[in-house]
Amino acid sequence: MKGHHPTPQNLAEKMVRRLFEGNLPMEGDRILYPGCGTAPFAVAVENICQENGWPTPSGYGVDISPELLEAAREQSLRHVRFEQRDFLASEMLEEEGPFNYIVGNPPYVPIEGLNKEEKTRYRAEFGTASGRFDLYILFFERALEMLAPSGRITFITPEKWEYVETATPLRTLLRDEEVHVEEIRHIEEDTFEGLITFPSVTTIRRSQPSKTRVVLRDGTTHATMLPASGQSWASSIRGADLRDMETGLTLGDVTTRVSAGMATGADSIFVMKRDEVPSSLEPDWVRPTVSGRQLNEKGSPRTDSVLLCPYRDDGSLVEEQKLGTFGEWAQRHRDRLEDRSCVKKAGKEWYAWHETPPMSDLLQPKIVFKDIEKEPRFWAEREGDIIPRHSVYYLVPDQGVSFDGLLTYLNSPIAQEWMEANCQRAANGFLRLQSRVLRQLPVPKDIVESYQTALAL
Repeated sequence: MKGHHPTPQNLAEKMVRRLFEGNLPMEGDRILYPGCGTAPFAVAVENICQENGWPTPSGYGVDISPELLEAAREQSLRHVRFEQRDFLASEMLEEEGPFNYIVGNPPYVPIEGLNKEEKTRYRAEFGTASGRFDLYILFFERALEMLAPSGRITFITPEKWEYVETATPLRTLLRDEEVHVEEIRHIEEDTFEGLITFPSVTTIRRSQPSKTRVVLRDGTTHATMLPASGQSWASSIRGADLRDMETGLTLGDVTTRVSAGMATGADSIFVMKRDEVPSSLEPDWVRPTVSGRQLNEKGSPRTDSVLLCPYRDDGSLVEEQKLGTFGEWAQRHRDRLEDRSCVKKAGKEWYAWHETPPMSDLLQPKIVFKDIEKEPRFWAEREGDIIPRHSVYYLVPDQGVSFDGLLTYLNSPIAQEWMEANCQRAANGFLRLQSRVLRQLPVPKDIVESYQTALAL
């Protein structure tokens, strides 16, 4: 089954104990195992109920994989029947439910793993099938539809639904007046062997909302009232009270651009050391450049690397008949350059870059930073001549914004704390400094020299 990642038995037992915590099973209760796989949760339920002398709920397990269901039936569990069914099919609502308990490990299937028919069906039937949704998000919605009053759900999923834009409808749904997110527990990032998923165990109850208990990976706990709208929950979950930062201004308000650097589609050809550039190409076709790795190594955006650039200062591509020595050089690599997707699929000229450079912004004094970093750091590129590559992001301050003031603020502890609380996690404790998130960073008004004047205009 696509998206299926076996749940370790010890984890399944911990999740079932959380499912029953303060909500012990009673005679007549029902439990649902969506995407049941080989039945680790059903095994845990039967063992824990027998161990404690509790009534075992009547169980129902569904999965679309006959192979996994065969393995589940081989467990010889007494309390559960298994059927080959699609949990996300509308027929589930007509024939089954409600359930007092729902527990599972929904499949992780990004939108790229779905065919056209599946995408169309899900978008028509699920309010949470928004943007580049993942299948596990839909499992939350369907489970809520099948949950009895006062019933409880415990799911393990990637944590990113707590803050990515795609999951906005899910976060809105989970702040419904009859849905209480009881607990969010972040567990070890390597819980699933061979995967780095940043898993989160979420327990939800059909009841009036209240504060959510949060357990972070370092063992610290706190209670928080999650935002009522679909906005990111990251700062609330990570325990950062940053309300005093709100000024009415964000980084997006005071910058012309916050964007990733350029992708050529063939860095091995367009990028070289300055002393390797043929003399016939200097200086008309050469631009200084920097990569994320070089920012770390040099501690400065100024490096000995250059980009061979067929674009004018206004961003227009030089016509092929006017390429001169650049064209002679590029012809030697034509087969490789024509093999890129930007040429084959997007119809770009064979010597163009994968992305068209916004030269009017790139050739400005700017602040640069790595796309992924454990401790975010920002550098000044004051000359405005360096073209960042795709592993480097850059931002261009608006006129009237203090360049040095903004740079100092971005490297300040308070800004770093905000990024720690709001940016998406990458492996090994690193943060993804996505432009969409950074544009929301509150900034102090005193770095905008003409703030009041700008408001008046």
